[in-house]
Formats: sequence, structure tokens, C-alpha cells
Amino acid sequence: MSPGATMQRVYIELKARVLAGTFPPGSRLEPAQLATSLGASATPVRDALHRLAGERLIESWHQEGFRQPILAEADLCDLYSWAAMLLALALKDRPAHQAAGGLFELEERPSYGEATESLFRTIAMSADNRELRGALINAIERSQILRRAEVRVDQASRGLLAAMEEDYRFGRWTGLRSKITSFHRRRVRQAGRIVAELRPRTDPLR
Repeated sequence: MSPGATMQRVYIELKARVLAGTFPPGSRLEPAQLATSLGASATPVRDALHRLAGERLIESWHQEGFRQPILAEADLCDLYSWAAMLLALALKDRPAHQAAGGLFELEERPSYGEATESLFRTIAMSADNRELRGALINAIERSQILRRAEVRVDQASRGLLAAMEEDYRFGRWTGLRSKITSFHRRRVRQAGRIVAELRPRTDPLR
């Protein structure tokens, strides 16, 4: 396998682990240790880590290595607000009622986290502006680790998602924009509890 192909494979596998929440918040990501589990040398692993740091999926410091981010309540509030603004922009100027035909079909996903990502990613991919698509997909990926905590904190999560999915399928864009805004405002109010759910049970309060 060529060096470029190896780096791409390592990047995809490592990114999947990060998005799945494999590494607890604050965990150091050591290239040498990861290289063993990924079946690669440390160089492509380090390159992949730098790429993930550029995407803000992990954190890095000069000469201090990489780690899974420790998210504070304020970080979640900013991320939720940012995602809401981007999704509203992606849906801007659509008629109040227009069938979703011709747009990306919304896939059925079994879990709340997968279904939420599917809905928001589908909205992102239908945006005309490439910069908007890129920013929105990045926000969606950075939020993916939050979904399991959301559904534990908020029993209404699946119902809220189902209502947004229905609006998308029937092209009720005004209603969808309103629900997306309400959804993220609700998450901002719950940010402290979501952060607590993300923290490992053995991790002391800070």
C-alpha cells in the first residue's frame, strides 16, 4: 500500500474512533500506541492526528502531543449555537412549502445519534454554497460525540428528531427552521448536564 493510501486509511479509521467517542475526554493520543492498533507506523498516524486537529476534532499543543478535547459548558453552548446558525443558513430562502423531491433523500437510521447526523448532514449537502457545506459538516462531526449524552439527558430527544424529520420529508421549511432553532436552544439550556454525562464516572468534578 502506498504511503498516501496508508495515511488515508489511518485517518479514516482514527477519525471513526474519535467520532464514536472511543477516547474519553482528556485522553492523550499517543502516535506510537495508536500505530500498533492501526497496523501502521507512527508517521501516518501522526499525520492523521494533525489533520484531525486541523478539523478541531482533537486538540494539539506544540511539543505536548494530542488529546481528546475536554469540553466545557461554554464550548457546548457555542457549538450548538453555531450549528443552529449554519443549518438556518442552509435552509434560507426555501419556499414555505416545497416537496423535498430533487434533494438528498433522508436515510432511515436506527439510533438517535445516527439519525440526527443523517438529517443535519442531508441538509448540509443540499446547500448550494460549498463553504457553508464544509463548515456545517465540520460542526455536525464535532457534535457527534454529544448525541449519546443528549438522549440520556433529554427523554424528548427522539420525538424532537422525528418532528424535524417529518418537516424535511414534506418540505415544510419554515417549520423545520423553527424546530431546528428550538432544538439547539434546548440543547444550550441542557449543556451543563450534557457535559456531566460526557465526563467519565471516575473523573472528579472540576
